[in-house]
Amino acid sequence: MKNWKTIKSKTAFKCRYFKILEEDFMLPSGKKHKYYLLKGKSYVIVIAKEKEYFYFVEQYRYTIKSKLLTVVAGAIEKGEGPLAVAKRELEEEAGITAKKFKKLGWLYSNYGKSNQKAHIFLAEDLKLGEQKPDYLEKEGEIKVRKFKISEIKKLIKSGKIKDQDTLSAFYLFMLKY
Repeated sequence: MKNWKTIKSKTAFKCRYFKILEEDFMLPSGKKHKYYLLKGKSYVIVIAKEKEYFYFVEQYRYTIKSKLLTVVAGAIEKGEGPLAVAKRELEEEAGITAKKFKKLGWLYSNYGKSNQKAHIFLAEDLKLGEQKPDYLEKEGEIKVRKFKISEIKKLIKSGKIKDQDTLSAFYLFMLKY
């Protein structure tokens, strides 16, 4: 299989969280096309587990105008590594610190539109504390909730867990454990 060749690339839009590239490319057949690519920050997904319980966060998500039940997740900022971000986000969003982190793997979050990678971690040996939300999270009120795996499966089957990152992370977890 031959690669597509980028002819020209320019930034069509840029903000703090992502930029959109407008790219002209050529297929192996010689046909030329245009593509819009979302270049976002890679991020982490954290499954927090203590004995038989898993910790989730429930918060309002502006993009879907609704509350969503998810595992902890957050963007990797310039100069940070995935593990450091997993630790930071777990404490910020859920008020939890963990003694043990294990990387379960990674995935492309939306390869049809973006190059973003999501690094998936399992956090164990937890200590519950105070949330340390960032400025947007303070406004959104994040509730920490805990569930047994049997309850999580019911939430998934009933459609109450709809987030692709949470679903993918738990599928990976269940394959490995």
